[in-house]
Amino acid sequence: MRPEPTVQDHGRRGRHGGAAVLVLAGTLTIMAGAVVSPAIPGIRAAFADTADADLLARMITSAHALAIVLFSPFAGALSERIGRRRALVTGMLAFAVGGSSGFCLPDLVSILAGRAVLGVGVSLIMINSVAMIADLYEDTERQRLLGRQTAAGAFGGVVLLVGGGALAGLGWRTVFLVYLLGAALAVPALTRLPETRAKETADRPAGEGPVRPARRGLPPGVTAALAAMFLGQVAFYSVPVQVPFLVEDHFHAGSVASGAVIAVQTLTTGLVSLRFAPIRRLAGEYALVAAAFAAIGVGYLVLSLAPHVAVLALGTLVMGAGLGVLMPTLNGWVIGEAPPEARSRYAGFLTTALFLGQFLAPVVTQPVVRELGIQPTFLVIAAGASLVAVGCLAGGRRRTAADTASPGVRAERRGASPAP
Repeated sequence: MRPEPTVQDHGRRGRHGGAAVLVLAGTLTIMAGAVVSPAIPGIRAAFADTADADLLARMITSAHALAIVLFSPFAGALSERIGRRRALVTGMLAFAVGGSSGFCLPDLVSILAGRAVLGVGVSLIMINSVAMIADLYEDTERQRLLGRQTAAGAFGGVVLLVGGGALAGLGWRTVFLVYLLGAALAVPALTRLPETRAKETADRPAGEGPVRPARRGLPPGVTAALAAMFLGQVAFYSVPVQVPFLVEDHFHAGSVASGAVIAVQTLTTGLVSLRFAPIRRLAGEYALVAAAFAAIGVGYLVLSLAPHVAVLALGTLVMGAGLGVLMPTLNGWVIGEAPPEARSRYAGFLTTALFLGQFLAPVVTQPVVRELGIQPTFLVIAAGASLVAVGCLAGGRRRTAADTASPGVRAERRGASPAP
C-alpha cells in the first residue's frame, strides 16, 4: 500500500503537485454559483407555477452561500481537529454530490436543499485550500499561489460560464453535471497533499519565524478585510444575479451572450490575479483594496449606462480588474495576520464574509431592481463602491499613522522582533 504523504514528503517531492491541487481548488469555489446563472431564466420558466418562482430561481445562484455562512464558523475548528487535507477531500465530495443533484431533483425547494449540501462542500474547500497554502508555502511563493488560485477560478469560470450558457441552451438541468468535477479533483488531493493540523503548523522548526499566540479578538486589519470581502461580494454577485435578465429581457440576447458577458469579468480577474505577487509589492493592503473598489465602481457606472451588450462587457472587464486585485489581497491579508494554529478559523471568518455577501446580493438588490430597474440599480452600486474606496484610503492613512507611532507593532506585523 502506498504510504500517506506527509509534510516532509511534500517538501521533497510533492511541492509542485500539491500546489496544483490547491490552485485548482479555486475553480470549484468560483463555479459554485456563477456556473448556473445562464440557466436561471430557463429554471424560472420551468417552475413558473411555483409561488415566488422569480426570487427562488435567482436564489439558486446564492442559496449555497447561506449554508456556508452557517457552517463556516464550525468548519474551521472541525478542520483543525480532523486535519486539513481530510476536510478538503470531504468538501470536494460534498461539492460533487450537492451540486450535481439539481440534474434530477423535481422542484425548486429540493434543488435549493441540494445547494445547501453544495455550500457545506464549498466551505470546507475554501477554508482548507487557503489555510494549506499558508501552511506549506511562505512569502512570495505564498502570494504567487494565492494569485494563481484566484486566476484558476477565473479562467475556469470563463470556460464554465460560456459552457454553462451553451449547456443551458440544450436544457437547464444539464448545467448541474459540471459539479462532478469536485469528485475528480478529490483523487489528486488524496495522493498529492500532506495532512496538516494545527499542532503541526504551530510547532514550526527554529528559524522559520516566531509562533504568535492566538488573539482573543480579531485585529483591526482583519476586521477591515472581512468588511471589504462582504461588500465586494455583494457587488460581484450582483452581476451573475442580474445581468442575465438585463441581457435577455432588455437587450433581447440569449443565454450564451449573458454567459459571455459574465465570462469577460472572470477572464480579466484571472489575468490580473496572475500578476498579484508584483502588484502586492506596489502598495499596502488598504491602498490595493481602495483601488479594487474604485475599479468596481467605474465598472458598474459603465453597466448602468450601457446601450448594448458589448458595452456591458466593457463594464465587466473593468470590474474584473478590480476583483483580480481584491481577492488575493484579502486572502493574504487575513491569513498573514492569523496565528499558525488558527489559520483555519481565520479562513472560516473570511469565507463567512465572502458568502454572506453572495447570499445577500439578490436580497439586497432585488427590491431596488423592482423600484428602479436593473441599470439604475447598477448606478447605486457604483456610488456605494466609490464610497468604500474612499473609506479604505482613509483607513490606510490611519494605519500608517499608527504604525509610525508604534514601531514595535509594525515589526510584529512583519513577523520580526521589535527593536529593543
